Formats: sequence, C-alpha cells, structure tokens
Amino acid sequence: MDGTDGKEKDRLSGVDYFQLMDLRVDFAFKLLFTKGDPSLLISLLNALFANKKIPRVIKSLTIKNPYLEKESIEDKLSILDIKAELDDGATALIEMHMYGLGELKAKTIRSWARAFGGELKAGAGYVEQPPTIAITFADGRIESIEDIKKPSRQAAVTTDKIHKLCMIMDCEDFTVFTDAMELHYIDMKAFARAVNETGGINVGDTKEIMFAKWLSIITQKEINDKTIIEAIRQEEEAIQVAVSTLARLGEDKYARQAYQRRQDELYFYEKNMAERDEYKRRAEIAENALVEKDAMLEEKDAIIAQFRARFGEK
Repeated sequence: MDGTDGKEKDRLSGVDYFQLMDLRVDFAFKLLFTKGDPSLLISLLNALFANKKIPRVIKSLTIKNPYLEKESIEDKLSILDIKAELDDGATALIEMHMYGLGELKAKTIRSWARAFGGELKAGAGYVEQPPTIAITFADGRIESIEDIKKPSRQAAVTTDKIHKLCMIMDCEDFTVFTDAMELHYIDMKAFARAVNETGGINVGDTKEIMFAKWLSIITQKEINDKTIIEAIRQEEEAIQVAVSTLARLGEDKYARQAYQRRQDELYFYEKNMAERDEYKRRAEIAENALVEKDAMLEEKDAIIAQFRARFGEK
C-alpha cells in the first residue's frame, strides 16, 4: 500500500468529515473499494474474518464486477454489490444496504445461491467447489425487535448483535455441516449507537480492533465524536488512504453528482417502500374490520334465528 504524498497530506490536514461521501451509500462504498487501492478491501475482509476467528488470511483478490452501473433491470432497487474472487478460490459477495431491511435475509440467501450455483466450472466435481461468502452491511437490525429480549436500555450495548455469522450446522451438536455457505451480517446502526454510548470502538462483538476501526470509518456519519475518527485515521495507514481517497473523490464533480443521484434514488425508494407498507397496513386494518363486522352480523342473525325458534315471533 502506497502512503500519502504531500498533496494528500495537505488534503487530510483539513479534512471535513461531514463533507465526505457516506460509505453506507452503496455507490460510495463500491467506488472506494473497487476503484481505490485494492489493499483497502483486503484489509477490511481480513479484519472481518479475524473478528469471527475464521482462519482465512487473504493477500490478493480480483474484483469480478468493477462497474458502477445497475447490473439488472428489476422492479426493485438494484444493489451495487461487490463480487470478488479471493486468492484461495472463494467468492465474496459484499453488499451495502442503507435501506430495505424487510427482505434482507431472503435476498442475501438468494444472492448467495445464485453466486454459488454459478461458480461450478464445467467438468469439476461438487466437492471441488470453493465456498461463497456473503457479507451484508445493514443500517439496522437483522432480527425483529421482538426476537431479542433486553432487560433494560442499559443492556443495549452488550446485547445488540453487531456482527452475526451464519453457516449450515448440525442442529444437535452444532458442528459445521459444510463451509460452502458463510453469511456475515453487520448491523452498522447498532455499532454506531454503541460507540456513541461508550465513547470507545471496541464494543459488543467487534473485539477485533481493525474491524472496529473500519466500521468506525464506514459509519462515521453517525458517530458524534469525530476525534475518534481522526485518531483512527492517524493510527492506520489503510484508513488514512481510505479517507484521502474519499476526500479526493468528493472533489471530483462527476463522482459527486453520481453519488448525489444515488442518494436521491435511495431516498425515494425508501419513501415509496414506506408508503407501500403504510397502504398495506391500512388495507389489513380495513380487511380485519370487515371480517369482524361480518362475524358480528352472522352472530346477530344466529341470535335472531334462535329467538324466533324459541318464542315463535317474527
């Protein structure tokens, strides 16, 4: 990894973190980690694996989809994911989701299945197929809040799951059935909230310091104390290169315009989804009211019929 030259150091000396592109926007995330220094993505992935004590250290990778355009035309918002082939043959799918958590689990498994099914080379045996790793950064909880019991607000820092690792396991002895599927979910909102509450970055289940540092940079828009971010930048060369690259990209008129268009697209998508959910909620309420009304009318008719049968009155 190359260091920063004089011009870059001048840029960093006066960096305005509020003006940097938000890495939770998938466009900015993919722009940094596919168009910037490849060692940045290597550093992030190795930190993520180390955080779950996975014995995998990658030294090189190849980006398989470096383009920033939408790769499919769907009725839903296309996600600008990163697909990388690691030096051990594994495929990594990295997705940044700032919105749309409702279908996240199903979408991740579908993305994993599509990638895993497409990686088997002609003539190769199934046992030779390397694993596919799906990594999802989400700006919110993966589970519904009812699934997690917390005794008090004070317990939020220790009970909120920040980094979840899911694999196919035996349900009785919990041994890994196969390493073909590896799903990582990172709750960025829980991480930023914990940092703001504690004033430190080693929070919850992010004990691997480099992973916590990368998460701090990714979620820096939500972290109140920007001195935390500045200290990390000065400590780590990879972080320094990432911040410098983001600052430089912010000065590029075309990159900035594309980033802002993507922000608007995400905003209106989320707004439309919220309106859709509200209409669905109101429709369900109306339908339930009709069902209840019909039940009451049936009960009324039954009572009248019983009355007439007993007393012979009309």
